[in-house]
Amino acid sequence: MVIDNKKKFDTDKDELVWTKIISTYPYAKDNNRSTHLVKYYKTQFNEEYYIFKYIKTNNNGYIVDDFDEFHWSEIIQQIDISDKCYIYSQLCNDINCIKSVTSGRIIKRDIQEYTRIYELKHHQ
Repeated sequence: MVIDNKKKFDTDKDELVWTKIISTYPYAKDNNRSTHLVKYYKTQFNEEYYIFKYIKTNNNGYIVDDFDEFHWSEIIQQIDISDKCYIYSQLCNDINCIKSVTSGRIIKRDIQEYTRIYELKHHQ
């Protein structure tokens, strides 16, 4: 399946490196977890991308498109996301629709900013 015409990503041609099920518990007060099937691909040009598939279960709370810095900091504890990778998400209501969400570089930049602000708040 071609998921990004601009980047020329094609899950039929690209190498599927691994598949994992990951869960996040985004808020300590909230027992609602988000569970996703993640597929990691590499292209012949050494580009990397992840596809987060939404698993419809009673315990799901969040969609990858809505992840904030806290969610991503939970994700990078489970997946080693490189700066140069791309993140795609399957829409929950249409399994054939996969859209671009963000990149590893942006995730890491946002997490660093989030961590810096969090530390400043708690050290004052």
